[in-house]
Amino acid sequence: MANGLFNRAPVGAVAIVEPPVSQWYARRARVAFIGVSLGCWAVATMVLSASTPLWIAVLLGLAAGLVVGLVAALLVRVWPVLRALWWWSLEIATAAVVVAGLSLLARVWSWRLALAALLLVVIAGLLADPVRRFVWAWSWCAVDRHRLRLYFAGLARASGGSRAGLLPLMLWARPTPAGERVWLWLRPGLELADLDGKAGRIAVTCWAKQVRVVAASERHAALVRVDIGRRDSLAGRIDSPLALLIPSLRLKLTDAPVSPAMPPVGLNLADIPDPPAPEPRNGRR
Repeated sequence: MANGLFNRAPVGAVAIVEPPVSQWYARRARVAFIGVSLGCWAVATMVLSASTPLWIAVLLGLAAGLVVGLVAALLVRVWPVLRALWWWSLEIATAAVVVAGLSLLARVWSWRLALAALLLVVIAGLLADPVRRFVWAWSWCAVDRHRLRLYFAGLARASGGSRAGLLPLMLWARPTPAGERVWLWLRPGLELADLDGKAGRIAVTCWAKQVRVVAASERHAALVRVDIGRRDSLAGRIDSPLALLIPSLRLKLTDAPVSPAMPPVGLNLADIPDPPAPEPRNGRR
């Protein structure tokens, strides 16, 4: 059996698009081809009939409908592949930059010198603390995209519905002081209420401490924000910069200052007489 992007692969092969998903999108592509072709044919025929004979308008409209319908069906058919490429867009872009840099260096130097220069850049980046933190933070963003995709794939299998219809679109991810923040666009068949009470499972899937799923837009219910927390940004000790304005506090071993102008004054309770007892009313106690 021939192998391809959408065909059933033999045992041990890795398919970009699983067969059930491929079949589901194939049916949608056929429906899109028929609907778009007929609609475009009718519209093009009506527009062209105003300036050309009817039979010519019908033929030109039919040709235009077939072309537009074929383009629409092709887009629907290859959408799973485009979505997979989008999932791996960060890794693909990084690999492309590395290969392009090596190619440019290889034109000036040899391949050995180019690889040595690349290794030196990588080692220097790992030793520099700001660069290492930057790379580490964005690496977790890439990991979160794949872990969230894995969670929603399992959720689709557990729901018994079509897996392709429940996988959300991963829009963007960026690092935050506490972890990462990911924006999702939910597909039909999935809503924010379906994720209530599942933040713990999402945190386990993303290897995180805690996860919070909230709505990211007041107009679009499909736009969802996932805040992934891996550390407590407020747990560390933060010294107030105002203490540096006091000269005596600049030295860590200096005790807290006491004003010498005002001696400590206390309240001597022995000098205050006790209040007299109240007199009884009507001479009775």
